[in-house]
Amino acid sequence: MKKTVRDSYLDALVRQYVRLRSGGYCKRCGKYVGVENLSAAHLFNRWRKTVRWDLRNVWAICDNPPRGMKCHMIIDSNPLAKASLMHDILTPDEITDLEKLAMLTLKEHPIDKYELKKDLKEKIKLLEDS
Repeated sequence: MKKTVRDSYLDALVRQYVRLRSGGYCKRCGKYVGVENLSAAHLFNRWRKTVRWDLRNVWAICDNPPRGMKCHMIIDSNPLAKASLMHDILTPDEITDLEKLAMLTLKEHPIDKYELKKDLKEKIKLLEDS
């Protein structure tokens, strides 16, 4: 019998992947802050499980920059800033696709957590090896 893959474990893998994918740069302000000062920001809220781990929905945003406002705080407290970021980094088709997925339930759009875990680990390894 397979062990259950916890949501928190997938969250950690996604966070690790988006930080590595960013190269240490904040997706909103473009500043280099290092991977340790980045957090995983969701364009559509995490509670929408159908897009929670969709890599088009999660981006590395500065959360502890040396000086100035934290971009993560800005986009989480300002819907217009979040919408602007979404339109800056995604195509209209990607936004439409994510919107549709976000409205579905896990019964309508099941997620294979084992396959997702495997895929994320492979992507992380590729980034670490490059």
